[in-house]
Amino acid sequence: MLETTSLGVAETAVARHHTYTLLSHLLLQGLTADLWPIVQQVPELHSTLPSAPNFEETAVAHQTLFTFDIFPYESIFRDSSGLLGGDITEAVIHSYQAAGFYVQDDATSPDHIGHEMALLAFLCGAEADAWEDALPLVARHMQTRQQEFLQQHVLTWFFPLALAVQQQGNAFYTAVFTLAADLIIDHAQQSGLPTETRFALPDTPALLSNDKTSLKDIAAYLTNPVYSGFALSRGDVARLARAHKLPRGFGKRDLMLHNLLQAAAQYEMLPALLQTLLTLVEEWQMGYGRFAAQSAMLTPFLQPWQERIAATKALLATMQQHAAAAQPIS
Repeated sequence: MLETTSLGVAETAVARHHTYTLLSHLLLQGLTADLWPIVQQVPELHSTLPSAPNFEETAVAHQTLFTFDIFPYESIFRDSSGLLGGDITEAVIHSYQAAGFYVQDDATSPDHIGHEMALLAFLCGAEADAWEDALPLVARHMQTRQQEFLQQHVLTWFFPLALAVQQQGNAFYTAVFTLAADLIIDHAQQSGLPTETRFALPDTPALLSNDKTSLKDIAAYLTNPVYSGFALSRGDVARLARAHKLPRGFGKRDLMLHNLLQAAAQYEMLPALLQTLLTLVEEWQMGYGRFAAQSAMLTPFLQPWQERIAATKALLATMQQHAAAAQPIS
């Protein structure tokens, strides 16, 4: 964990600048030969890797995780469409422009977590420069911008993203997100965020009160993080299918899950599949609980997600009761 409590304000800003910069590069590019000497100096990361990494393999691992399994974009997690772009992305861009920060990467949307880390690195670097130049008003203005971006963006979706990555079983990126969580929590605590801070997630559709709700609707709901409170990757759906020896097909996550639910219903295995999903949801609940236990400051940012995951648990339990009574939603 990045420990900043014993550092002066200028040293703290420098330490944050360097750590956010490293995290940004790892999240945007993966582990490269250029980054390897720096990663070797971070025990939490170095310990998860072989002594001589194959950088072609690390590139594939990065692409698989962040292109096919988990989509690390704020709009994917916070917009009801579950798609890139829209108001969330525009708000992120506005924050960048206000800070004088520009994303020079056409390959990824500006609301990628790596770009958001890069903005925080930029702001912390500007703060450090201001302290060095004896410009305390400028330094404090940079601190305010950091606080605002943490409050309005990073803290609102980082934790479900971190849990999603942890679910994929990649030791290196689990360690990357653990390091990032420690940094963000420490930063937010020292920034003194207002305790009444709370953000809202979009309203969810009332699925079970609608007679026309289908398994396709359920699958779309469960694969949209802003509704379900958790993120299912293609790999997650494939693991569910293998565990129950059911077909799931290929394609987008919602299609794969719809196929899996239909197959489970066809072979009278829907209650068992729903129980496995319930177990997964309970793991997410515990994950949110672990983050909440780290700092009371996180409560306003975690609560909306905890409420969503609790609602999803209730939804799955109700579906399981219907399925057990041989009255599945078709």
